[in-house]
Amino acid sequence: MIISDEGLEMIIKLITTTTGIIPRSSHREGIRSYLSDKLDALGLASVKAYSDKLRRDKSLLMELINESTVNETYFFREEKQFAFVRTHILSTWAARHGSQPIKIWSAACSYGEEAYSLALLAKDCGIRAHITASDINTTVLGHCAAGVFNASSMRGGDGVAFQNLLLPYKTANAKIAFSDEIRSYITTRQINLAEMDNPASEGILPKMQDVVFIRNVFIYFSQELRARILKVIADKCMGEDSILFVSMSEIAQIDKSIMPESLEKVADGNVFYFKKKKTEV
Repeated sequence: MIISDEGLEMIIKLITTTTGIIPRSSHREGIRSYLSDKLDALGLASVKAYSDKLRRDKSLLMELINESTVNETYFFREEKQFAFVRTHILSTWAARHGSQPIKIWSAACSYGEEAYSLALLAKDCGIRAHITASDINTTVLGHCAAGVFNASSMRGGDGVAFQNLLLPYKTANAKIAFSDEIRSYITTRQINLAEMDNPASEGILPKMQDVVFIRNVFIYFSQELRARILKVIADKCMGEDSILFVSMSEIAQIDKSIMPESLEKVADGNVFYFKKKKTEV
């Protein structure tokens, strides 16, 4: 079936309303192709009929959401941030907190390369970590929980400085298969970032996190939604003195107009991050 621009816009609006995602032009054509195939498979005569069915069928809506999210990442992406985590956060954690596990949230975790990169760093530093890996996409969460990755999850440039940590988990067919020990560091959880400030989401939010990674997802959100997400993270998910990372390409988009008062932007060499301010007594 040929999907008209009007029909595509109808579904794009539903995706944005549900997830906050504003698909880019190249992504939109992928959604158009998916719609064409899906309507044929369901035997539906119009996008309107599909839209009506989506509103009644949560599993069908979840299929669309899973298809509509962008899931491109790799191990130790933006390695300068991981180097900072090793030298400035993990290296001092044991001295300050003893055997207390560090709590880390990998929001919009995609297939899980970021969460496992953090787990490997923690293990290498002799620190136990409780890592929450969350995403709206149930397919990628299942992949993350399984802990098996293709060679494409490693890159020859960015991230290469830490690839020695992956070597013990390489298999004969060039995959990465993590041990039960490493997988035990990670708990997967479905979280829709666009609904974080909904009271119904209160019980699933990771609380008192020491480190939060929410990278390469704000580029798909409006400024208004970015502000809402940052406020919930700062107010409800970060502990005092905790640190939040966005991707280096997103730093400039997080200005005072959307940054909560409880966060401050910090520059440490060529690494930028946000720190939760100490509560004044």
